[in-house]
Amino acid sequence: MTNLIAFVWGLAEATLFFIIPDMGLSVIALKGVDTGLVASVYALAGALVGGTIMYYWGQANIKTVARVLEKIPAIRHADLEKVRSDLEKSGIKAIFWGPIYGIPYKIYAAHAHLITSVFMFLLISIPARMVRFVLAALITPYMIEKFLSHASYILQVQTVILIWIIIYAVYFFLKRK
Repeated sequence: MTNLIAFVWGLAEATLFFIIPDMGLSVIALKGVDTGLVASVYALAGALVGGTIMYYWGQANIKTVARVLEKIPAIRHADLEKVRSDLEKSGIKAIFWGPIYGIPYKIYAAHAHLITSVFMFLLISIPARMVRFVLAALITPYMIEKFLSHASYILQVQTVILIWIIIYAVYFFLKRK
């Protein structure tokens, strides 16, 4: 069931959902690093399916996609412009910078057709997405073990969720429209 959740979350976030799979992967990884890493592969598979959908939707009608994307929380018109500019300047490797600037993968996916084939886009998406997913699956259990090893599982889950709520509160504050 956790792998299905990871797949669906990866797909949803790569299209129109606005909470990254890392949150779910962090909770899943509390069951064990191996469980988290396997779920990361499923999240990646979902992200690749979602990325493909966005790639072809952008290719078919980028103006409509841009209007829809701007309705998603924390996505600003400036983010779309930055993606276009970064893709023109740096090519498809610009997708690696998205997380640093808080720019969702879905925007890169929708615009990637402007500079590359779907095959090359998906190929670069694998490491671009997987790095974060794996880090969530590795760091979360390590940090919980380091600081909350004697806490109950439910307290560990609540702590991880609280940390993500704080992260998103800051993110939404910084990305307010």
